[in-house]
Amino acid sequence: MNDNEDNKRLVKRKAKREDVLIELTMQNANGEYVDKIISCETVDLSKLGMKLYVSERIAEGTVMDLCVRFSTGEEFFLTAELRWIKPLVDEGWYFAGFEIYEGENTDYEKWGDSVKGL
Repeated sequence: MNDNEDNKRLVKRKAKREDVLIELTMQNANGEYVDKIISCETVDLSKLGMKLYVSERIAEGTVMDLCVRFSTGEEFFLTAELRWIKPLVDEGWYFAGFEIYEGENTDYEKWGDSVKGL
């Protein structure tokens, strides 16, 4: 990401490494829908989004549930949309940008308050 892209951000991001679980509902080869959990890490985060280090390609525009676990023990259940994904030099690994959505039964408000204090 270049400086111009950083300047377009509505909210400044903070570098922080935390564990994240992504829950996806996917269609398997038999046409059945199955839940899949992908373990990944944050690279940076803000009230409105986060950049993750992921081990799987996910389709842009996918809306999914995330569980972010801070090293302090705090957990946040969030809904987010994958806005972009870029392959890394390490084959099979990607940087992915997510936009966090406000939603019922999510920790959107708690997330915003917690990230402000970083």
